[in-house]
Amino acid sequence: MVGGTAEEYWAGGEYHPTDLDLCPRPSPRDRKALEAVGLRKKGRHWTREDLPVAVEFPGSGDDIERTVVLTVSGVSILMISCEDLYLDRLRQATVSWPHEDISFDAALEIGLTNYATMDWDYVRRRLRTVISDEGAVGTLMASVNRRVRSRARRASLELSAQTRQLIRETGSRVIRQDAVAIRMLEGHDERKAWRAIRRSAAKRRLSST
Repeated sequence: MVGGTAEEYWAGGEYHPTDLDLCPRPSPRDRKALEAVGLRKKGRHWTREDLPVAVEFPGSGDDIERTVVLTVSGVSILMISCEDLYLDRLRQATVSWPHEDISFDAALEIGLTNYATMDWDYVRRRLRTVISDEGAVGTLMASVNRRVRSRARRASLELSAQTRQLIRETGSRVIRQDAVAIRMLEGHDERKAWRAIRRSAAKRRLSST
């Protein structure tokens, strides 16, 4: 699983799916299986009238080196890794660089939400390979990465400081959203915690303007 659904999983942003992106492209056997469950190909999408989203196979997935296994309703699903999705968004962001477009925002969300657990050594290694193989594209990706990582690191440090302060606070001084985030941190669900803290901080900034 790749695309917007994977981005929502790794970054937790607002996403309203219109299609489900999967890799690799379907083999003849896969196409028969899709047809067997009632899906029909229309253009680049596979659709079924009773399903709210279409299925699309946007690429071969050859550049995906890492995946994670998720279990949904007893079914195992391979999801693109956080690092490979981040690299994909860096690549897309080069199209408008140095303008910061939606792909840059997506890379920043992924980088911030997963800053503490992201395998940055892996990201650097992959970027060196792209620079070696593709030259200018890899250089642009590295530039995007430097800006994204700098902002993510700064924001992560600020959030960590806020969280430590919130943990020291008690009673009514801890707002509901932050209390939920703290419980998530205590339960070692860091990714969900960062989402909750970011949303809470954004609400406080809006209320103060």
